[in-house]
Amino acid sequence: MKKVIVNMASREKRYAVMENGKLVKFETISPNQQSLVGNIYLGKVSKVLPGMDAVFIDFGQEKHGFLHRDQLPSFQLSKSTTDPIGKFVRQGEKLLVQVTRDETGTKGAKLSGLIELSTDYLVYIHGIDYVGVSKKFQGGPESQQKWRNAAFEHKNANEGLIIRTSMEKQSLETFHEQLSALRTKYTAIQSKATALKSLGLLDSTDTFLEMVKREETDQIIIDDFAGYKELEECSGAWEAIYYKGRNNIFSEEKVEPQLERAMKKIVWLDSGGSLIIEETEALTVIDVNTGKYTGKAEKEQTVFQTNLQAAKEAANQIRLRNLAGIILIDFINMKDEQHRQRIIEQLKEESRSDEMRMTIVGFTELGILQITRKKTSPSLTEKVTEPCPCCSGTGKIESAETIAFRLERELMEHRHRDEEAVWVEMSKKAAGALLGEREVYRPTLEAAIGMKLFVTHPENVHNKYAIKRFGSNSEIEMAVQATI
Repeated sequence: MKKVIVNMASREKRYAVMENGKLVKFETISPNQQSLVGNIYLGKVSKVLPGMDAVFIDFGQEKHGFLHRDQLPSFQLSKSTTDPIGKFVRQGEKLLVQVTRDETGTKGAKLSGLIELSTDYLVYIHGIDYVGVSKKFQGGPESQQKWRNAAFEHKNANEGLIIRTSMEKQSLETFHEQLSALRTKYTAIQSKATALKSLGLLDSTDTFLEMVKREETDQIIIDDFAGYKELEECSGAWEAIYYKGRNNIFSEEKVEPQLERAMKKIVWLDSGGSLIIEETEALTVIDVNTGKYTGKAEKEQTVFQTNLQAAKEAANQIRLRNLAGIILIDFINMKDEQHRQRIIEQLKEESRSDEMRMTIVGFTELGILQITRKKTSPSLTEKVTEPCPCCSGTGKIESAETIAFRLERELMEHRHRDEEAVWVEMSKKAAGALLGEREVYRPTLEAAIGMKLFVTHPENVHNKYAIKRFGSNSEIEMAVQATI
């Protein structure tokens, strides 16, 4: 059974997708992380990039957004495939733009000039000549063709329409009403843009509940009554349930323990093998290890069985952690080409339920499987963690010895000063490396720098130092005593 658990009782909004009790997807939006995806802005072209067939757009945010030529209505409606971007847009031009991907890391948001508006039944796209029909119609090709014909008959040349699954059993009258309402909304947004004197937001939606509604599920359990009423009034095929319990809904539905495991670097497989997941800004690497699993068959078969389990779990972790961009999976080396092909098939099979497009490129000569996955939002790690203040996100800090000897070199540069003493703050471990066991090296160091050395150890300092001040012995001693 598939169900969605929605936690809206606190300021941070979260939802989890569970399949037979297993967490397969997690989304969260905190008050200061409100997604801009779907928002429509009046923007201005700040820079044209001919070499990339793209432009940067100032749309009122701190970072300018990125818009590719393919997302311009003028390009789409021209039916051109080779004309440069300079033919369709110029610097300083104002455009209606919609956010399709939030900014991540150093990259600004991804934008589109093809404005998309939607209801539960219909998606309206202004600026493109296109018709799409859901592949999940129960009536099959005949029903799909009926609605495709209706869409072509009633749409304008500069409009794109996508018929959703829920439209199949509706009447043409409902289709006309939905299309008319979306056209009216787009016209209102255009009018607002014309009246707006500066760049800024024109239209926004509560993307959180919209994301929940798009999930294909049997059941939605939610702890917010207003959200429950909104879901209940929708045309989804799921059952909406209002949770009234005292415990946090994520704890009650056994989501929290699984969420904690999703944040760990090592993922254990049922066989005893493991995945080690390393995320960087450029790519993600997943390393497969046999771990405790030795198998009962020959080595090649043991390796193959471990890799099969790893492929299944890797697909789940990619979706759960929302890993994207370039993903490299270092499977245990397999000599049999058929085994490699079976691993690829396993990944494809497990990734069918993934909403994001994933492309399996294939194995390299070194046996590493190359994958790319579309990115529309930050990964789970990016959303719920921040760089460590000690290591700045590298996962490592400089050793106590490195810090101690760097301080020694810096103090030596001050050996010709007139002051009698110097005060340094540093960790106890770094101080031990600097002064030696029982501070045996202190006299030699103080003689070398020509000053008395005062050392204090502030709390929560890990292998760092700070030269606080120079002065007379009495001045420094008084300053140090004042901190104790």
